[in-house]
Amino acid sequence: MKPMQHIAVLAAALLSVVGAGQAVAQSFPNKPVTIVVPYAAGGPVDNFVRGLTPALAETWKQPVVVMNKPGANEIIGADFVAKSAPDGYTLFAGTEAALTMNQHLYKKLPYNPEKDFTEITRLVALPLVFFVPKNSPANTLKEFIAIAKKNSTTRPMTYGSSGAGGIAHLPMAMFTHNEGLTMVHVPYKGAAPLIPEVIAGQIDAAVLGVSVIEQHVKAGTLKALAVSSETRSAALPDVPTFKELGVKDINAVFNIGLVAPRGTPPELLDKIARDANRIVRTPEFKKKYIDAFSYVAVGSTPAEFRDFLARDRKIQGERVKLSGVSLD
Repeated sequence: MKPMQHIAVLAAALLSVVGAGQAVAQSFPNKPVTIVVPYAAGGPVDNFVRGLTPALAETWKQPVVVMNKPGANEIIGADFVAKSAPDGYTLFAGTEAALTMNQHLYKKLPYNPEKDFTEITRLVALPLVFFVPKNSPANTLKEFIAIAKKNSTTRPMTYGSSGAGGIAHLPMAMFTHNEGLTMVHVPYKGAAPLIPEVIAGQIDAAVLGVSVIEQHVKAGTLKALAVSSETRSAALPDVPTFKELGVKDINAVFNIGLVAPRGTPPELLDKIARDANRIVRTPEFKKKYIDAFSYVAVGSTPAEFRDFLARDRKIQGERVKLSGVSLD
């Protein structure tokens, strides 16, 4: 075969593959789609996904079902999806717990977040806020750092979290390392028991999502000193970012994203991402499911989400190493 004929054959084969992929995407879905949520019904991730599914069902003209598989720091749900067929009909709505943190927190996982999933989109992000009791002598983050340094040898200050190895713990472990502070970590079983302890002054500081502490800050029972995000939160516009304060950011952000089993056709990933992101950007959805919970809409492409997760895995690995936590 002559070179030009060879090129023509290859071009025809490529066009055939592209055409087949487009046909698959155009016909998707032709049966119900399941989105696995690794938490019980009624929680933040579940509520968000249940807001998204009716609009996806309307777009796709097929039912979109939420399947709750809670437990084990998102491992149960993630493992189920990782072992599902890579056809676009079983998706996973996960956070950094399953996608970037668990591989550093557990010596053995039943799934591999880098090899068993392919990225679809990072839908939303929730900035976390560094806060202290209303009676804290610190009125700024730099004042807090100065006080914590002064007390390091006499009475080390405390910071609470919603659980060891979680999103509210690891950023604080990085914060104390970055600023050269000696602080004592006090883990709680969730944010609900932690907040009253900070309000009462039993705990000196913590970081939690904007939506979780917003009402307490506005009521004056807590003081918010900094928000971990690129820009200020619309819910707490008077609270500066770490960057504004000249303090190294601790990248404390809670993310919700969609992934699929490895091997899912790229055309399906692109279609799901486009459709989900279009819904997230609609005024009605934004008002009800994003602004109401102080989320920030992201709506990334599969490639952008892949790059984000690669960066976050490095950050989480460093944090876990600094914290010394192992959940095995």
